[in-house]
Amino acid sequence: MLEYILKIKTISDNLAAIGEPVKETDHILQLLGGLGSEYNSIVASLTAREDDLSLHSVHSILLTHEQRLNHQHTSSADLPFAAAHIAAAPSTQHPRPHHPRFQSPQPRFQSHYSGNHQHVPFSHTRPHNRPHNRPANRSSSSAPHRPPHLPTRPQCQLCGKFGHTVVKCYHRFDITYQGTSGVSSSQDSSPLQAMLAAAPNHQDSWFFDTGATHHLSHSAQTLSNVQPYSGADQVTIGDGHSLPILNTGNKSFFFHSKVFCLNQVLHVPQLSTNLISVSKFCTDNAVFFEFHSTHFFVKDQVTKQTLLKGWLRDGLYEFPSSSSTHAFVSTSSVSALTPGAIWHSRLGHPAAPILSKALASCNPSVSFQINKIAPCKICPLAKSHSLPYSLSSSHASQPLALIHTDLWGPAPSPSTSGARYFLLFIDDYSRYTWIYFLSTKDQALSTFITFRKMIENQLNSTIKCIQSDNGGEFIAFKPYLEAHGIVHQFSCPHTPQQNGRAERKIRHLVETGMALLAQSFLPSKYWSFAFQTSVYLINLLPAKLLNFQSPLQVIFHKIPNYHHLRVFGCLCFPSLRPYNHHKLSYRSTACVFLGYASAHKGYICLDVSTSRLYISRDVLFHESSFPFQSIPAHSPSPQHTPLTSALINPPLLSTSSPSTVSFPVPTSSTNCTSTSDSLPPLLQVPFAPTPSPTPSSSPSPLNTHPMVTRAKSGIHKKKSFLIQTTSEPHTYSQASKSESWVQAMQHEYQALLRNHTWSLVPPPPSAHIVGCRWIYKLKYLPNGSVERHKARLVAQGFTQTPGVDYFDTFSPVVKPCTIRLILALAVSFQWPIRQLDVENAFLNGDLQEEVFMAQPQGFVHPQYPHYVCKLHKALYGLKQAPRAWFQKLRVALVDYGFQSSRADTSLFTHHTASDILILLVYVDDILVTGSNPKLVSHFISYLHEKFALRDLGPLSYFLGIQAQQQGSVLHLNQQKYIADLLHRTQMEASKPAPTPGSLGRTLSQSDGVPLPDPSEYRRIVGALQYVTLTRPDIAFAVNKACQFMAKPSDVHWDIVMLTGPPVQMIAEAPVDIVSSSAQISSHGPPPKQRLVSKSSAESEYRGLVSLTAELVWIQSLLQELCLPTSPPVLWCDNQSAAHLAANPVFHSRSKHIELDLHFIREKVLRQELQICYVPSTDQLADILTKHLPISQFCSLRSKLTVTSRL
Repeated sequence: MLEYILKIKTISDNLAAIGEPVKETDHILQLLGGLGSEYNSIVASLTAREDDLSLHSVHSILLTHEQRLNHQHTSSADLPFAAAHIAAAPSTQHPRPHHPRFQSPQPRFQSHYSGNHQHVPFSHTRPHNRPHNRPANRSSSSAPHRPPHLPTRPQCQLCGKFGHTVVKCYHRFDITYQGTSGVSSSQDSSPLQAMLAAAPNHQDSWFFDTGATHHLSHSAQTLSNVQPYSGADQVTIGDGHSLPILNTGNKSFFFHSKVFCLNQVLHVPQLSTNLISVSKFCTDNAVFFEFHSTHFFVKDQVTKQTLLKGWLRDGLYEFPSSSSTHAFVSTSSVSALTPGAIWHSRLGHPAAPILSKALASCNPSVSFQINKIAPCKICPLAKSHSLPYSLSSSHASQPLALIHTDLWGPAPSPSTSGARYFLLFIDDYSRYTWIYFLSTKDQALSTFITFRKMIENQLNSTIKCIQSDNGGEFIAFKPYLEAHGIVHQFSCPHTPQQNGRAERKIRHLVETGMALLAQSFLPSKYWSFAFQTSVYLINLLPAKLLNFQSPLQVIFHKIPNYHHLRVFGCLCFPSLRPYNHHKLSYRSTACVFLGYASAHKGYICLDVSTSRLYISRDVLFHESSFPFQSIPAHSPSPQHTPLTSALINPPLLSTSSPSTVSFPVPTSSTNCTSTSDSLPPLLQVPFAPTPSPTPSSSPSPLNTHPMVTRAKSGIHKKKSFLIQTTSEPHTYSQASKSESWVQAMQHEYQALLRNHTWSLVPPPPSAHIVGCRWIYKLKYLPNGSVERHKARLVAQGFTQTPGVDYFDTFSPVVKPCTIRLILALAVSFQWPIRQLDVENAFLNGDLQEEVFMAQPQGFVHPQYPHYVCKLHKALYGLKQAPRAWFQKLRVALVDYGFQSSRADTSLFTHHTASDILILLVYVDDILVTGSNPKLVSHFISYLHEKFALRDLGPLSYFLGIQAQQQGSVLHLNQQKYIADLLHRTQMEASKPAPTPGSLGRTLSQSDGVPLPDPSEYRRIVGALQYVTLTRPDIAFAVNKACQFMAKPSDVHWDIVMLTGPPVQMIAEAPVDIVSSSAQISSHGPPPKQRLVSKSSAESEYRGLVSLTAELVWIQSLLQELCLPTSPPVLWCDNQSAAHLAANPVFHSRSKHIELDLHFIREKVLRQELQICYVPSTDQLADILTKHLPISQFCSLRSKLTVTSRL
């Protein structure tokens, strides 16, 4: 009992030492609340007394009662006291007696933090937090010999001396004084500290702490990227002690497919339990917690999906341990592993016997005990598989006698080179493997032809036989193999086990590659580098089937050398001295090791900051650090570039240093480092730049160096993205061979029947039968990936007769200027912008004429094959179909209360007492916005009832224009449209030009040789015209190209090609309320004046009149929207034209100008228009009317808010 009393007193004194003294009533309350059932009678008598009790009297009563119990239970076994129970089991709850005199609003047994250091608070709980009415369940206990009474002199719990308490101790505010307690020892620490630091059996566990500001760990071996802590801060715990911080590091937990990161973990060796700060955990991983009485959930902040479930353990919420079903994997550094474990990582995670044999028999020889290697946590993630089939005993007698081949893919995401497949060739004699990366399956035959030429020349032998499955890509080999006398063996259909050697090799390769990706934290888009490195390592490793010889040794008779091998994906520093721009440039930069070059004796290194590839023989490796461990896994889609080379070179030569690797320099070479600009085909891989840091990360320091760099000048590397090469069928016979296109046609046909588009009737004798055909189109997402297959049945409207089959055909569509204006208003007023797509819109239109159509191919009625379709709805392809659909939609909108705008017929507005609803219609694509989100949703529901449509949500991709809203700015770009245009003209690899067109070159109709087929020229120029919607900086060059549509020549074609490269910069035009007027008024290429002006003033005057007409139209549109407008300002750099517009001067020089052009004077006199002078150097319109130097062009382009985005 004395020990229990003293420990409770120690807790009280420690709290008093940090400035939070405990009241005597609270002290007594907590003291009585921790007693067992054998003290119930004493507790009841003490709480029933009417007079106030002193703490000293309570101590005396308890000690006396304990002596009585000792005499009554002399044979009882010694059990730990309550104080020991507190130290061992911090979450055990104890009863607290309820009496009005002892009632306190808040017990004071809590932790408090103060001081000048940066403290890390713990998640402290009260030692006694059981409700008052909960019964106690404690057994009787006895104690060893104790003094019969309390000490007469008080003892200080800080310095241990007698005669004063801690409140009066002069060491109280000395934070450097550790002190010695008279009741504590090295074996008996503070019970509160024992409670919070947990018990020894919790050393490997991690507990969540809602009061901590940092993550804390007692062991640095579980951390990665460990750095010494150089600060003076310490961790202060509840008893006033300060614990030193030795290191900082990071840690990651794997739970299912989710990775949870702990950043800036503090290493405090004196702790016995690892603590996770709840606040930092939520911030670093974008999650939130739900705590329950027995368990907790961790959920995603956006999707609200449950990512993790944990349980309550000893009163603390514990992160699921490695012994649970879903274990976490520690990302400890490789430097802490044994030599055998690091060689296991270097060699691509081979099996233990292979690893032992490789390091024991090959150079260099490494001795270790295979059974002492800790189990690899990466291998189960990548190599879990089913039981094997029985192996074949046949074996080729010489190289190339039998080649096994198989195709793997498609990959869920394309590689950085755009590859989705890889093709393997395995020599049956040596098991040597070659790998080729393909973008489509149809490249298999051409790849095999390349492989055959190479390998037969290298080995001076010929391929006798190849073995493959029955895939269509291998069926195409038949004519070629027969022509060259090569036997082709197939496996039975649906029996991949007969091609087992290729299947097992693919499994081995994929498992090794996945292990490399897992250990290096590389994003999945780098899978081709991992698989390429896997093949390289597999060819070097000994194989059991080859009597533990390596495939390289069997086929090339060379003993493998492992000295140059390094851990894949680790941090490396290649020597970059040849690329230094000045003498103060750094000699290297941090890169990621991506494997071994096939055509060079060097390493492949990726500079993450610039996305540039280097091949260097002089590289310094840090095999315990992985740069991608702390880099987000998101990156833009890569650019499509063929990748068809294979790993065929022998292994690299030996090195002379274990830390800095240096390959021997060939005598014929003077440059030992190369970049991606001069790589072989294997390494011509463009990389997308790394994503910019999140807003929560610290900003980069401002670069104040006077050197002019590309980044300071606004010159950025072009953004790479995926270009789909999947072909679209042109005929029904082609489409019917694909299940995806058959399903698309079936879906379209069923939609036509549901809409009662036609009825089958016998063909009238004198009726004109219109034909029909299927049109196939791939629908893409904004990033270029395929969204769905779309098949559409269209009528051959070109066979219709005017006045018989149709009459009126005109159907309006919304103007681009209107779209930009409405988007600017919606963004400035923060209105929601919703996008709708009407399915089979034309089928909703009613036909007024009788039209007969042939039955669609592939869907002819078996009982009535000679019948024709009498159309009731406007089918796609009919001349009157767009008009019929627009009329049907207009009726539905008018019924709801919309009115068509007089300025733009495709703009509909609906006004209520306090709200406005705006609708933009472009055939079947609809944009809806308004001041009231509920009104917008109600209208969409109404439109759902009228037509079958898809709600595409907020505006993201409309008419080939991508939109991304950020605050009060809406960014518009056409990167997908531009990418398709560059792909069509085969200009993906061209370098961007600084300005469009040819600077200062005058063109005429007589230039060059006329093109034999001008249709392609017209298509490209027309596409460039559409690009000017978001790229007004190329408007002048496009306008020039449009002047030669009738008879273009090769010279004009070259100008168009010079206009193409500048658009490779994926630029965007932000739309906001500040710049919308200038953007709209100067929108699109300026029209060429039809008359020859006698002076520059007259030409500028006509330009002012044209712009005034545009502004009058915009004002009328805004007035219909009930938006007030102020007189617009026209900026003109010709003072004569400005004077001519304001006053009837220069009559003799302007009397030939048409009188209707002078309406601009009326606008100026009525103060409805203001004309101001601007110097020519600041005239934004110059970029639309003339060629400009590069510096001026870039300056005006930035003023037009056309910016480049990485």
